[in-house]
Order: sequence, then C-alpha cells, then structure tokens
Amino acid sequence: MTTQDTAATVRAYYDAWTGGDFGRAAALLAPGLAVEVPVNEYPDAASFAAALQSFGSLATRAELLAAMSAGQEGMLLYDMDVPGLGTLRVAEHLTVDDGQITRIRQIHDTAALRAAGFVGDAARPAVHRPHPRR
Repeated sequence: MTTQDTAATVRAYYDAWTGGDFGRAAALLAPGLAVEVPVNEYPDAASFAAALQSFGSLATRAELLAAMSAGQEGMLLYDMDVPGLGTLRVAEHLTVDDGQITRIRQIHDTAALRAAGFVGDAARPAVHRPHPRR
C-alpha cells in the first residue's frame, strides 16, 4: 500500500463522516478495527461506527487543519463544533491496510465530554488493544 493510497483512504473516511455519509465511513473500517480513545470503549468496527454516527451527527462544523501520511499510517488534525461542547480539537492516527482502516487512535480533551455526560463510565479507562505491526 502506498502513502498516496493511505492518504486517499484517510481523507475519504474524514470526508464521509463530516459530510454525513456514515455508511461510507463505516465501510472504510476493517471488521477487526482496533480503537484507542480517551473515553468509552469500542470493541469492534460496528460499535465504533455507531458511536461515530451518533456523535458525528451532532457536529455542526468540522475543519481539517492538517493531514499527513507515510506508508500505512495517516494523521488528521481537525476542529469540530458540537452544540453544548464548543470546539473540540481532535488528533487522529489511523493505520490503513488494503484500503481499510485497521486502527484508530484519537487524542482530544475530554473535560467537556465528561461534563456533558458523553462518557459511559468515567471511572473505567479506555482499553488499549495492541495492533500488530506489519
């Protein structure tokens, strides 16, 4: 997989969910998707896709600030506006294999999400599932 292929897949994913095409975004997620996020747990692609649609549909604006890729890895930095939360800055690291996203790592401030009740169990940390290196 080339860097250009990775960049195209990562950008297609971002464009799909920010454009409200959550089915297209979900189709780019590998069935064995590994997710590392600072809040909540997503054991598989279906659970993450459901959360993406639920939370992503609340966003009134998303602005891509930076996108880069190398080999099978891509990164996005974007701001998204969510009513009641304000602007959230999100950094995402994605791994792509054969046109599908196999791992997503997100970094963002969780204070507003916790205060608004978007976090399932604040006492339970997110689970880290190692992703095999290729």
